[in-house]
Amino acid sequence: MTTKEAEPNEKEQQYTFKAEIKQVLDILVHSLYKERDIFLRELISNASDALTRLRFEMLTNHKVVDPEAELAIHLSVEKPEEGTEGDSWLVIRDSGIGLTATEMRQNLGTIAQSGAREFLQKMRDNNGQQESVGDVIGQFGVGFYSVFMVADEVRVVSRSYKPQANAAVWISDGGETYRIDTAVKEDRGTEIRIKLRTDAQEFADEWKLKEIIRKHSDFVGYPIYVGEDQVNQQQSLWRKQPTEVETEAYNSFYQQMTLDFDPPLSTIHFSSDAPLN
Repeated sequence: MTTKEAEPNEKEQQYTFKAEIKQVLDILVHSLYKERDIFLRELISNASDALTRLRFEMLTNHKVVDPEAELAIHLSVEKPEEGTEGDSWLVIRDSGIGLTATEMRQNLGTIAQSGAREFLQKMRDNNGQQESVGDVIGQFGVGFYSVFMVADEVRVVSRSYKPQANAAVWISDGGETYRIDTAVKEDRGTEIRIKLRTDAQEFADEWKLKEIIRKHSDFVGYPIYVGEDQVNQQQSLWRKQPTEVETEAYNSFYQQMTLDFDPPLSTIHFSSDAPLN
């Protein structure tokens, strides 16, 4: 896999976020919420969506980049050597449908006005306390931007599934502007490179990443790797016997399906050897 950002040139374009997005980013960049790990849930959810879109595209279109590539999500960490100074980066990579430069501007440079306004109103009503910020972020289509709760800078390098499409890179520090430039990327999909804030260095710990994935993304339908290790179990709860499932697994599944971070009031696991009518 080769990913390389192009050198700045005349093709690089700088854009200004719309007013509603600036307000969303300001809330997230300066947030002190304890639930910052939900950013990983949101990015993995986006990666899963990209893989699903690619899978459906390939049902009727076999002229795609890397048709044999595994549909998977990979996380890795880049840290300075011990005793040296430098930045820590968290890298999240998928082999999904990918983005062109135009799609980056459409999908990463804008939020539906209704969604942004509803999010802002909800946060004002909530005052960051009455309702989980993770619940609010998941409701209004602003999930990608939750990355700025932990990031000094975000770089999204992507290559579309379309064979003739060029790779592109989207760069933002969560301020008022973002940049889009050409890039060199041989394989299909999207790579998100997150320069971690000094107060978010715990997310450069592979053990911490695995813990978050098991908590929030254990039932994502594609393998999720941290380094060389597959972390999520993928197998659906309803394919297991009730005696094989622990309470924490039921709670995790419920939370992922409902975005309600309280445990369910009760759980019923029904199984039958005979078909039901």
